[in-house]
Amino acid sequence: MQRIVSALISAIFAFSFFSTASAKDYKIAVTDIQGMDALISEWGPFKVALEKATGHSFEFFPVTSQTATAEALRSEKLDFAITGPAEYVAINKLTNAEAMIGLARPDYYCGIVVKNSDGINRVNDLKGKAVSFANPGSTSGHFCPMQVLMDHGLDPMKDIKVVHTKKNLQHTGLVRGDTQAIGVKISSWIKYDRSKEANGNGDYKVLARSGDLPYDMIMGAGHLTQTEIDEVKGAIVANEALMVAGILAGLDDKGELANDKYEGTRLLPVNDSDYDIVRDMYITAGLPEFGIQE
Repeated sequence: MQRIVSALISAIFAFSFFSTASAKDYKIAVTDIQGMDALISEWGPFKVALEKATGHSFEFFPVTSQTATAEALRSEKLDFAITGPAEYVAINKLTNAEAMIGLARPDYYCGIVVKNSDGINRVNDLKGKAVSFANPGSTSGHFCPMQVLMDHGLDPMKDIKVVHTKKNLQHTGLVRGDTQAIGVKISSWIKYDRSKEANGNGDYKVLARSGDLPYDMIMGAGHLTQTEIDEVKGAIVANEALMVAGILAGLDDKGELANDKYEGTRLLPVNDSDYDIVRDMYITAGLPEFGIQE
């Protein structure tokens, strides 16, 4: 593990960088990380890479919620934020922040998982049954699987019993029979250790799945000029390998890789319209205020 981290950090400093004529001081947030210590540990190497690539200074700005992020962007206390798809849609509704760069990771989609032994073979078989979703607001664990149900003719707000559970407890509830299905990010569920169960992996199946989801992303505040946004965006794209190495070098509080979900990630320009599918998910989940406005 230590050798992997050392190699990633070495890669950050092995690149040649360009410098800007006038260096600027920016503030950046990561919406799902709370506390300065965690920001520095998990995203510090990325910040270093970003500073090297752009020639600008970036200071972490801790936030506690998407509402706090939106307020910081509106009040010009925050310049950039790294956020998930559902968070972006909500923040964009409250501000005029601009979609910039997508963190395009492989296998980012959701699905509905059931037990073979329960005899559930179609999505419609879940009508009237309990389905577990991750914490409210999760793109892949809440909004996306609800949309999968809707796309297969089952209204999650009317036709099932919705249960919200911490994602690490969802599988346990399915095993015990507390719920008859779980809505999950499939790549995470596949990694769950079922070796101690009587039938191991053989007792489960993916009943239905989504297409690939829009990406986590870096957004720029509305008070930035288009020139400022384009400059940072261009530097990130031009130094993609460096940026990804910085992301992957982050460590959690146990000294393990914090961002391994981003292995194989590409950094690609994105547009606001790329997230319209998430706006549809908000409507499905009973939150039409964040949907597409006619």
